[in-house]
Amino acid sequence: LAERMSNAIKDPYWSSLVRNNILLAEGMAKEAVDRENPDPEITLEKYMKIRRDTIGARQLFDLGRWIYDLDIPCEVLTHPDIVKIENLLVDIVSLANDLYSYRKECFERDANHNHITVAFRDPITNLRENDLQGAIDYTYSKFCQVLKDWEDRKKALPSFGESEDAQVVKYIEMVTGVVVGTIQWSLECRRYGHSEAAETAEAPNWGEVIFELDQL
Repeated sequence: LAERMSNAIKDPYWSSLVRNNILLAEGMAKEAVDRENPDPEITLEKYMKIRRDTIGARQLFDLGRWIYDLDIPCEVLTHPDIVKIENLLVDIVSLANDLYSYRKECFERDANHNHITVAFRDPITNLRENDLQGAIDYTYSKFCQVLKDWEDRKKALPSFGESEDAQVVKYIEMVTGVVVGTIQWSLECRRYGHSEAAETAEAPNWGEVIFELDQL
C-alpha cells in the first residue's frame, strides 16, 4: 500500500504525510501506555500535545493539499500563523471527538486517555471530585474557546502575496471541511453510540449528564 501511495503522491505532499504518520505512530504508543497506566500528574496541556498527533487530522490536511493540487510554499505552510490555525483546527477535532467518544470509552472501561478524564486530574480546572458534568462542560467550553480563537486567527491572517493568498484561502476552506466532516461523521455513525443501538443493558445510569454539543 505504501508503495502504491508513494507512486501516486509525490513531494512535497508525500514527505509531509510520512512525517505526520510517524508522529501518529509515536503518539499512539504514548496513548496506549497512558490508557494502561494513566499518569496521575498529566496536565491538559501535555495531554493535548499528545492528542494532536493521535487524532490523525494532519494526514487529511496533507491528502487534501495533494487532491486539490495546492502548491503552497514551505515558508507559508510553516509560517507561525498558519501553524497556529492548523493546531486550532486539530484541537477542534480532538475536543469534539473526546466529547462524543467518552460515553463509549466509559462503557469499555477505557476512558483514561480523554480530555474529560484528564480534566478531573488537572488542578487548573478547579473541578470538584467526580463532577462528571463539570468536566464535560469544561471540555465543551474549551471547544468553544478554541473555535473562537480559530475564527479570530483566520480573520487576522497576513498577506503572503496574491498567488499565495489564493492558495491559502483554498487550503483553509479544505481543512475546515475536513473538521466539519469528521464531526458530522462522529454524530451520524454508530461508532460512538449515537444511534438507536447505542443503549445496552450494561450501560451505567448517567442520569441527567449531557454528552452532546449543543450546536456546531
